[in-house]
Amino acid sequence: MLKRISAQKARQRLGELMDEVRIRGDRYLVERGNRPMVAIIPVEEYVTWEKLRTDTRHKIQQVRDRNKDVAPETLEAEIREAVEAARRA
Repeated sequence: MLKRISAQKARQRLGELMDEVRIRGDRYLVERGNRPMVAIIPVEEYVTWEKLRTDTRHKIQQVRDRNKDVAPETLEAEIREAVEAARRA
């Protein structure tokens, strides 16, 4: 569950918040002046997210490496064709 909390209250209750996040899986959006500033999330969720980001960056780099000698216009045309084929399917 995503909860909102002011930065001041988060500072006052940090230990309690950490327990709620670790034990119950709660997530907090910490706000300053009603503007979201940071999130407090379970470490498992962060690790999963970070792994996904790393994997995605790696895949993007592989695509770039495989296509480094292909003209951008050719890539754009092939991508357009693939998208159209996927939409038809």
